Amino acid sequence: MSGAKDFSCIGGLEKHIRVVKETVLFPLMYGDVYAKFNLKPPRGLLFYGPPGTGKTLVASALAVECSNSERKVSFISRKGSDCLSKWVGESEKKLQKIFSLAQQSKPCIIFFDEVDGLAPVRSSRQDFVHASIVSTLLVLMDGLENNSEIIVIGATNRVDAIDPALRRPGRFDRELYFPLPCYSARKEILSVHIKGWRQKPPQKFLAYLATKTVGFCGSDLQALCAESVMCCVRRNYPEIYTTNAKYQINERHIKVEKQDFLRARQNIMPASHRVSVTPVKSLSFKIQPLLQDNLSRILSELEILCPAGMLVCDVITGKAASRSTSCPRILLCGDDDSHTRHLGPALLHTLEHLPCHMLDVTTLFEETGRAAEEAIIQKMKMARRSLPALLYVPDIMVWWYLVDEAARVVFTSLLQGLDRSVHLLILATANCSQEDLPADISCLFDQHQGEVFEIMPPGEQERESFFKQLFLHSASDIESNQSSQVDFIQTEANPKRTQGGGRKRKSAGQSNSAENSSTQEVSSRRSKFGSRTRNKLCTVRSAQLMTATKSKITIKRKTSGSGEGPLSKRAKNVPGGNLSSSSNEKLTDSEAEELLQKITVATETWPCHDLESLYASLELTLEKSEEDSCAAVEECLGQFKELRKVKVHVKREET
Repeated sequence: MSGAKDFSCIGGLEKHIRVVKETVLFPLMYGDVYAKFNLKPPRGLLFYGPPGTGKTLVASALAVECSNSERKVSFISRKGSDCLSKWVGESEKKLQKIFSLAQQSKPCIIFFDEVDGLAPVRSSRQDFVHASIVSTLLVLMDGLENNSEIIVIGATNRVDAIDPALRRPGRFDRELYFPLPCYSARKEILSVHIKGWRQKPPQKFLAYLATKTVGFCGSDLQALCAESVMCCVRRNYPEIYTTNAKYQINERHIKVEKQDFLRARQNIMPASHRVSVTPVKSLSFKIQPLLQDNLSRILSELEILCPAGMLVCDVITGKAASRSTSCPRILLCGDDDSHTRHLGPALLHTLEHLPCHMLDVTTLFEETGRAAEEAIIQKMKMARRSLPALLYVPDIMVWWYLVDEAARVVFTSLLQGLDRSVHLLILATANCSQEDLPADISCLFDQHQGEVFEIMPPGEQERESFFKQLFLHSASDIESNQSSQVDFIQTEANPKRTQGGGRKRKSAGQSNSAENSSTQEVSSRRSKFGSRTRNKLCTVRSAQLMTATKSKITIKRKTSGSGEGPLSKRAKNVPGGNLSSSSNEKLTDSEAEELLQKITVATETWPCHDLESLYASLELTLEKSEEDSCAAVEECLGQFKELRKVKVHVKREET
């Protein structure tokens, strides 16, 4: 990927490129059309967004496109700091020289990178030099005629640091937001970076890698591809680190494999995570039986609450086409804290295309000496600057009584004062029941409109499916179940490929009732949503289930020499998907069924964190027990029941 890059070398920014062409190239190349219809072309365009999202890359590609067009367009690129000088008046002269040079070589595009350093916000705290530079830039941009064929483009990571006088029509007419890439954009970026490789990784693995790189910007993905190549070199040629002479490396024999990408993924810290870490993660395969129903119901509620097009929105201009007049918001409450630990991060993973702004207790007290109400106001300003966006308030009850009355009033007034046309999704969680919510929080969320979702303890069917994983074959059943669901996701994504292997998949599904029932359950849930949310759920499920790829390869290698075939095939041939043979043939079918029923009945009304703790203890007990596994499981269950009674008694006394 060396040399000059045009628009074809940019992935995941097709809509941005279209806007840049309509705003910048077309008025310069087809000026007669604009003059005939008396149209005023824009004078300026502002790129803003997180670092590494492609602002400078689009500008450099624009310069290449200008040189390749039939009508040559000049391109002048300057850093914001290049125009500054320690001598009084020199900075203004440099700016005037740039605009005079553009007048002589028009049509021309002037690009200021890091424009916030050139035109910061004018205030009483700054010196006269910066104010004079900003005033000169404003005068020069106002001096451009409507048909001057000169367009000014600025790029910045801090749009709030730019002087507000520049952000109006006639100067920077349009503002183009560059967000962090979503799943499809990350997949396109990875495809662009490996386009020149001789041996490319398969598309299935690129899709899996795109699900595992949430929060990565374009620069992070480029670094990931470079690091994977280095991991491949380290794996194949470890001698280059011990020898002083140049080692002969055969480039044709270097093949970047999946393990190199996975190792490189562990070595790279995304740029967005270096500033603030957002708890974005999908539901794990183990916890899905407990919370998948709640996640599907919450997504169905969001489809009703959110404006049309917001769940899969157009983030180019910071607006979404909507027929709704309400500001979407939802509160997840309940004594079970699974909404904060699992459901909230899973929703953020599903809605990753929306810029996420988190307001929690660490954000409020992050900076010493800053009041909590100031942090709340700043976070709300940042959220409204990148609409449509998502404001995540996890466990609001943790900091609600820590802050003073002024901060609580500021928070409630800001949420109540949101205009109904503001496309800001407010996602909040509260670790208490709906009746115990403070009155100030209850008034922010209307229960009758479905803005309050109370998480109830898992039902009998969910608990049975959750604990049933304990008594499955430790390696074969889990691997076969995951591989079958992965095939189901790939079938939905590529319906044409199901024609050739339909009989084989159908027969395999009939022989394994557990897989068939889980697949039917997933398909019935997805049929409730529209096509856009269904595709997004496929992405979420693939992020959770494709983790079996590496373990699947290991299992097949272990069994290929025995002559019995892979474990997944033997597991599918087991009639009825029985629960026996867990923990090295320690339990029979009847004992496993009896234990499963006892655990399901004993854990009625238990919250998710207690169920997860019991699951981990039972799993450890089954691994350590050598003879009487049934008695060991019953003893562990009895101890947890006694501990549960003590916890409930203490909680009642406290209340």
